[in-house]
Amino acid sequence: MKWTMAELVEKALSARRESKHIEFKQSFDPHSPREWCELIKDIAAMANSGGGIIVFGLDSAGEPSAASIEAILAVDPADIANKLAKYTGPVDLQFDIRKIKKQGHSLAAFVVEAAAIPLVFTKPGTYDIGSGKQHSAFGMGTVYFRHGAKSEPGTSDDIRRVVERQVEYIRRSWLKGVRKGVQAPSGAEIVTRRLVGSHGEHAALASTVRAVKDPTAIPVRLTRDRSLATGTFVHEEISDALFDEINNVVEANRVLAKGQKHFLLGQPVYYRVYAERHHVQQADEDLALLYTAGVCDFYGPSLFWALALPAELVAEVLTYLFLHPKSPHIHHLIRLGVLLGPDFCKWLFGRWHDKWKRYAQPPAFYWAFKKMIEQTSHANPRLVAARTSLTSQIDLGTEGSVTVKALLDEPERAAGILSRLCVKVFNGSNDLRTVTRALDYLAYGDGVMRRSSQISNAVKASVGTRDAGDPSDTEGVD
Repeated sequence: MKWTMAELVEKALSARRESKHIEFKQSFDPHSPREWCELIKDIAAMANSGGGIIVFGLDSAGEPSAASIEAILAVDPADIANKLAKYTGPVDLQFDIRKIKKQGHSLAAFVVEAAAIPLVFTKPGTYDIGSGKQHSAFGMGTVYFRHGAKSEPGTSDDIRRVVERQVEYIRRSWLKGVRKGVQAPSGAEIVTRRLVGSHGEHAALASTVRAVKDPTAIPVRLTRDRSLATGTFVHEEISDALFDEINNVVEANRVLAKGQKHFLLGQPVYYRVYAERHHVQQADEDLALLYTAGVCDFYGPSLFWALALPAELVAEVLTYLFLHPKSPHIHHLIRLGVLLGPDFCKWLFGRWHDKWKRYAQPPAFYWAFKKMIEQTSHANPRLVAARTSLTSQIDLGTEGSVTVKALLDEPERAAGILSRLCVKVFNGSNDLRTVTRALDYLAYGDGVMRRSSQISNAVKASVGTRDAGDPSDTEGVD
């Protein structure tokens, strides 16, 4: 719900406790770094949560504290914006400071508008608490929201509400534009005429429609033949599906990440994006972020991104795994290595053998890779990478099961099933994650094998002479 300033002030003055959109502060010292950090956190959280009001001079029960608020009223709004930008980078945030009264006591009110783009802290908000100790009001990379009367780090649900709020704003703007567009000005008329070709014949299936009286207006020819088109007519069907456009989710993550190579919206949303991967139209840097997240954050299906990226960007992710072999994510490298062919397997295993040949107990993935290399001598590399066999059945949960052989022969079918199961993971069926990884290799393994020379050469060049990293086993392979 969007309130006017007068409505927000009225609600705050009648409120008996703080809430998502109302914050009380008994006093404020503009010379205190602690109070500035806490205020900045509250402003950001409130803006990210759709806006609200912060009232100075009231206690937690909404009663006047009798504290002087002249100092806060004397603060220039530009100074507040600058202090906020110090921790979030440049911001486009609207807020107003006004003097109000309750029970004869003067109060100061900050009315904060909703942020179109969530405010992310790019620097930590720390202040001295004495004895040489520092306290952090908020950390770098955090996004704060209002949870009841508290300003706390955001959750996936918070981010989802921000996206929905902005989508609703865009929807209303578009509908308003549509209403304006279909209301022709008084006296306007629509004139149609048949176009005549150079030899006097009528041009089939083409007409000019003019919605204005200006004879110089540029006509737009509506035709299926691009070579005959004289302009561009864009049609968008306004429906719920339009506003579920998956690219908006990717864009939202890019804005929130602010250069970090992380998918901040979480694993469930990543799987939802992967389910709609064919509709993702983003720059290479965003696809690389998705690939990095799928491999290094969630150890989930991700080969579609690898096939869409230049070999050098794929190599960056695989090089990171080589230098930072954490389990289970390192298994993406050995599974992909099988698809990249015997020469790459020989090179990778050789580098690991040189590092651990003197160790009594090499890491588990070293032996797993050695076994997989041996299996490729008598089995399809896609089966080895998917860790299955030709006679196996893949359990699809409520969809029953399907033979591996059928999917090996029909990668498009494997891709279709993968999309449906990714939606189920998004909805909470985490037990299907292992199946989605297997389907990923069955669906896109051939594509990786066709690019094996490019990717393997790029990885070798990226790694260079650097030694393999020490393993960090954080969890088992599922």
